[in-house]
Amino acid sequence: MRTARKRSETGYYHVVNRGNNRQAIFGDDADRLKFLDLLDRGRREFGLRIIAWCLMGNHVHLLLDDAEGRLSAFMHKVLGGYAFYLNARRGRGGHLFQGRFFSDPIESDERLLECVRYILNNPAYAGICPAGAYRWSSYAEYAGEREPSLTDTSTVLGLLGSTELLTRFIADRDRCIYAFEGGRYLPDDEARRLAVAVSERFGTTLDEVHALRLPARGEVIRALSAGGLSYKQIGRLCGISSSAVGRAVAGK
Repeated sequence: MRTARKRSETGYYHVVNRGNNRQAIFGDDADRLKFLDLLDRGRREFGLRIIAWCLMGNHVHLLLDDAEGRLSAFMHKVLGGYAFYLNARRGRGGHLFQGRFFSDPIESDERLLECVRYILNNPAYAGICPAGAYRWSSYAEYAGEREPSLTDTSTVLGLLGSTELLTRFIADRDRCIYAFEGGRYLPDDEARRLAVAVSERFGTTLDEVHALRLPARGEVIRALSAGGLSYKQIGRLCGISSSAVGRAVAGK
């Protein structure tokens, strides 16, 4: 039985979907352009705003503003249309995507900005290239290198104040305190990157977390858990038992 999606009070969602069995979902630029065309058509039909996007080899990241509550219909139309196109092009059948897409509600301006920074830096985190050198994301629209057509940049640029501040914010990728891979725990290297950034926000280091007083330690641990780290990852990185991590997350 499927669990109900967490509903965002703001209407913002970070959406991730992957290829079935991690298979590649984009073979060439024509495939990527087709997916972007479907996104553009879908946003117009269902009244969504696309705040940020990034197309990776076997998955996609989207930050969407779903003011009308039509996220599921939008994603069904886009993913279904793309699967039909790609299967016809490849002359094959079967499931292209792993199934149900994953969504993470974004409930604050800070988390919205961190989510944009995370999405645009996906190529950098994957070791492909810096955000600004990657063609298949909304970075160029934010940086003023390409006229915004698919992406609504007004909210993020309004929060940060200028394109220059936006590009500096994105470039400071190691300070990003957000991560969401959708339906799986973060890889250990990504978990460490996030843990370092979160601990710095609390004025400490990973090596010092275990020695903090319980209230302060609990705040750091809960932030790490909210960021997507498993109890075992938090325990290994901070030198704390998994059971102690569980108690801290539960507020005990």
